Amino acid sequence: MALPSSITTKNLSGRFTLNKTLSDTNAFDAILIHESIGWIKRKAFAIGTVTLTFKHYTDKDGVEHFDIDNHLTGGIPGTQERRPVDSVERERSDMHFGPQLFYTKRRAPNDVEGLSEFLKGNWTEDTLENGLLETDVKSDTAKSRTSWLERHVWGIEEVQGERRFTRHIEFEGPKGQRLDTIMYFDYLGA
Repeated sequence: MALPSSITTKNLSGRFTLNKTLSDTNAFDAILIHESIGWIKRKAFAIGTVTLTFKHYTDKDGVEHFDIDNHLTGGIPGTQERRPVDSVERERSDMHFGPQLFYTKRRAPNDVEGLSEFLKGNWTEDTLENGLLETDVKSDTAKSRTSWLERHVWGIEEVQGERRFTRHIEFEGPKGQRLDTIMYFDYLGA
């Protein structure tokens, strides 16, 4: 389902599922290989459905947050992401990707300075006016003994005549492998 106009980068609360028809699942699988995700889990991701439940809010100190619950079909346990939007690098670990370091920040309205052409995307006007969301996730090399980096830019794009939540991802693997992919999501409602 297309996003209603009320869903913007200033209000992403709701449920979303990965659209495998629009998304390049082969590129996503290649990224998982370079992140040392095993064959069985990769096949389960490929067959199953990934659903994200976003809770988007501002805390009493004025810090914006994304609490994201990832649900997977097929009996694979999901993960929880707690993302303060404050540019501070934090540690996290989960059963799929191991120890990681990440930060999330909001880019100022219309600020695409320093982004590659791929990450600049074809964002909707309201996305550019409200600001893009940028998050870097990388392996915690000291703990994981591997090295990879994902740079995400999140926003809303019009795809085939419908507004969609998208994530543009630039990936660099442990041996310098470079992959770009876009994840397109269907909106499931509040």
